[in-house]
Amino acid sequence: MATKRMDLSKKCFFVLSGVSNPLGKHLALEMCARFQPESQVLLIDTMEEDLQEIRKEIEALDKKIHVVCCNLMEWQNAHSTLFHNLLATVLGLHNIEQGGAKQFELALIVHNEGTAATHMLMEPQDLEKWQDFVTQTLNAPVDLNQEFIHCKALKGIEKLVVNINSNLLVLPLVYNSLSCSCKKGRDMYFRSLAAEESLNDVTVMSYAPGILKTHEPQYDANNNVIDVADVVADDEDADKLLKLPRVGPKQATLKLINILEEISFISGHDVDYYDTYVL
Repeated sequence: MATKRMDLSKKCFFVLSGVSNPLGKHLALEMCARFQPESQVLLIDTMEEDLQEIRKEIEALDKKIHVVCCNLMEWQNAHSTLFHNLLATVLGLHNIEQGGAKQFELALIVHNEGTAATHMLMEPQDLEKWQDFVTQTLNAPVDLNQEFIHCKALKGIEKLVVNINSNLLVLPLVYNSLSCSCKKGRDMYFRSLAAEESLNDVTVMSYAPGILKTHEPQYDANNNVIDVADVVADDEDADKLLKLPRVGPKQATLKLINILEEISFISGHDVDYYDTYVL
């Protein structure tokens, strides 16, 4: 398969989910700083305060980028009907405000939902909590992707789909079997999506941002201090990963943009922050 580079300095329709996660703010600001004026941004999260803070910072870039915030309240409300109506409303508002302006040159969606490896060490104990977790981590990204890719208003526009998927969470972790299972399934879904949509001008990347500095030791349900190293299974690959330097969220974001624009990548393949080679 051929390697690709993406030009982000275009009039873009940009969707970012998981705004309140450690990478969210930097993903939003660094991406928007590269877009052309009159681009449109849709921010999706459950934290209203974070949504409004980032909206104001994007608008402060003074690039005439229109921002719409969607507060899901809780991820259980995330489903295909909601995303269909949301995209239709946002794109309809853009067409009205722009008075039939030139359509977007790029449609970009970044899936940043999920939690840190040490955020929830104890598995959900009842079926309802398990289902809620699967809805947020696996079902919601699939539903949102389907509506995004097949949206009539975006027909004929080049599309880029980015999945943020920590390498830690596709390794066996103690007390994290549910999270690891969902992340591994999510990884395979995005690989398959790249193959299925390769003829429809859809490019897909799964990006592992490295072990973030935010992966600090936390207390578990028994009030014991747990570090990332304590939950990773005894494995040679995991041991090598844990010895790599921690990464700041801005560093991880800029490396993603550098890979997209300068280094190149293969659609559907996993790319890691610690990879320094040119494909």
